[in-house]
Amino acid sequence: MKIEDIAISFVPNLTPRATVHLLEQFGSAERVYSASEEELVRVAELKQSIARDIVARAGFAQAERELKVCEKSGIKVVASTDSDYPNQLRYIGDYPHIIYIVGESSLLRRSAMCAVVGSQSGITPYGEKMALAILDHIAEVAPETVIVGALEGDFNMVVLSAAVGAGLRVIGVSAVPLSKISTERYLSVADNILTSGGLLISERGENSAAVDQSLYPHHRLIAGICRGVVAVESGEIEPVARYADGYGRTLLALPGRVTDSMSWGTNRMIATSMAQMVCTPRDVVELLELE
Repeated sequence: MKIEDIAISFVPNLTPRATVHLLEQFGSAERVYSASEEELVRVAELKQSIARDIVARAGFAQAERELKVCEKSGIKVVASTDSDYPNQLRYIGDYPHIIYIVGESSLLRRSAMCAVVGSQSGITPYGEKMALAILDHIAEVAPETVIVGALEGDFNMVVLSAAVGAGLRVIGVSAVPLSKISTERYLSVADNILTSGGLLISERGENSAAVDQSLYPHHRLIAGICRGVVAVESGEIEPVARYADGYGRTLLALPGRVTDSMSWGTNRMIATSMAQMVCTPRDVVELLELE
């Protein structure tokens, strides 16, 4: 990982998909910054203003500050060209070139990773019961599986805590920079994940500008690194499920009563063949080929 790798993530108006295209055309961030304005426009079809910013070495000042903060906070910066970068993530068209991690980086190279997701608005007794049953069965028959989830929301806190309790390794994905996780409950779960040999990850740099949370970049990251996603309950089709479907990941869903508002999303995914229906924890293990 070079300073150019971090700098390119701070170039104004350069989207993740455009960054991927640039790297494919030039081979590395270092070569991107060595190119002329004309080459950037002609070869990568960049807008003139973005090409001009790159030639002016936009992002370098932020990258230098970023490195200092990360070193001070014990955060490792990983570029998509590094060996620690998760292979699964490289196969989506808008993968983040830079990710920030704390913890056991070898987990990112595990092939068996899955997410057990629910509603962002809460969790029901049914949802909790089924999520815990799935995790307990995975821990019993496929203990090398890594459970991935967002560091936010009641459902995710239950799932990540239960996965740690069951002895599974966990990757917690943060929507904010890792040093800025401030909610006491999330900090407690994050600490338990690290203590148990897990990993925290974010694509948000410490000096990144505020991002519209409606874009759900961390949910995109969850779907990108996972082999499959299990939707336990949801009042709507959640962002992780939409990304998983778009990325061609295996998407599973548990059915619920048609009168239950928290089952509308999962029932809809099954009805439209967006997700495969699963009724038992064993179904999850078999369809995701975890065992």
